[in-house]
Amino acid sequence: MVSFTFMTGRFDRAGAALLALVYLAACLLFPPVAVLEQLPYFGIAVTLAAVGQTVLPVAAAQRLLPLAREEGHAISALRVKVGLSLLVVAFSEKLLNPELGDTFLRAYPYFNVVGTLFGWTWFSDRLFGDIAGIVVATIGILLLTGVLTRVVILAMWVPFNLTVPLLPPIDLLSHLPIFGIMSLLLLYGASVAPRSVLR
Repeated sequence: MVSFTFMTGRFDRAGAALLALVYLAACLLFPPVAVLEQLPYFGIAVTLAAVGQTVLPVAAAQRLLPLAREEGHAISALRVKVGLSLLVVAFSEKLLNPELGDTFLRAYPYFNVVGTLFGWTWFSDRLFGDIAGIVVATIGILLLTGVLTRVVILAMWVPFNLTVPLLPPIDLLSHLPIFGIMSLLLLYGASVAPRSVLR
């Protein structure tokens, strides 16, 4: 239902509210780390609640007008939530949980491109996982702080796009929201321009 509202633009603010409720319900059902890893979805809900396209009756539109004025804050909140999510993922799935990375690389050994391509045996899977964790953590911190946001987003395109042909299609689907957010942040950057400038 939420996807339908977002794709069609019909009742997208209602879809955003429903997505926010689902996310908050997840806080009660799943471990905190798992919920924090999914923060971008809450960021999407907040952003679309502010900048949704739903055509409403005039009376309702006038009541929602103050939300549109918070566009800058909504985009900033989205950037911060993505940064925090990446920081949590860097530690929970890589730096503090190297066994998970080892298991992944045993299933997909060609991901360690440095060790595989150049035959450098010293560049172990553990080292690859640690470096990947450091890179993801750095991206998360830079997004959190709003430093060089567009440059960071362009740098993110490289690892995210490189993994697409190497993983099953289901993994591409799970990355699609991140691709959408990256496109949005590439347009807006850390400081948000007025709507009239962008449209």
